[in-house]
Amino acid sequence: MRLHIRSTVLTLTAAVAALAGTVTPASAAPSETVTTTLREAIDTLPVAAEDRTGYQRTAFKHWVDADADGCNTRARKC
Repeated sequence: MRLHIRSTVLTLTAAVAALAGTVTPASAAPSETVTTTLREAIDTLPVAAEDRTGYQRTAFKHWVDADADGCNTRARKC
């Protein structure tokens, strides 16, 4: 267990270090490397209004009580 936690922490640390270093934003040419901070890179991500056109909640049947015990999939701790 302890080894697994250490491995996970090291992997996450490496991932954050890689993201914090060099990124290529969409506005940069493919061969152009841009150095920025993680915060600046996140701030450049496009944000769009949510579009629920065509969404129907009833189309998603995953919160069912398959065994009829009064506890649906979402609340499986019952």
